[in-house]
Amino acid sequence: MGADLSALNLADDLAEVRTTEDAARWEITLPNPLEVLVALSPASATSERFQARLLWSTYPAEPPSLKFRDPATGGLDRPEAWPKVRGFRPGSLDACVNYTAEGFALHPEWRTDPRYRWETRGNVLLMVLRTLQDELDHHFTGRHP
Repeated sequence: MGADLSALNLADDLAEVRTTEDAARWEITLPNPLEVLVALSPASATSERFQARLLWSTYPAEPPSLKFRDPATGGLDRPEAWPKVRGFRPGSLDACVNYTAEGFALHPEWRTDPRYRWETRGNVLLMVLRTLQDELDHHFTGRHP
């Protein structure tokens, strides 16, 4: 799948995401055709804002790279920008989860395991955003120091 088709697919899914009830909780921008920035907060700590950067190489065929961005500097290299939730490794600046490119790089066996493999049906962007929000809402234990 070419970059142009990936960008069109992501733009279509983003337009749909913006019509959902969930979108009221998020601030979403598309700085580049395959890059999404989304600001999210845990339900238990709405004053805590985290800005996730999702970057796709191919949308929706591959999972996105997930990083948390320092909104003040734009830096992706700050562990303090990361929330503490299951599978997130702020010290390594990655997430060992089955909805990120980093998770699949750490666990290539997930690609063929029906419990973990990347799912491309439906609105993939919405699935990733809802998964991130669910992690923050149910497993958030603070900001990485």
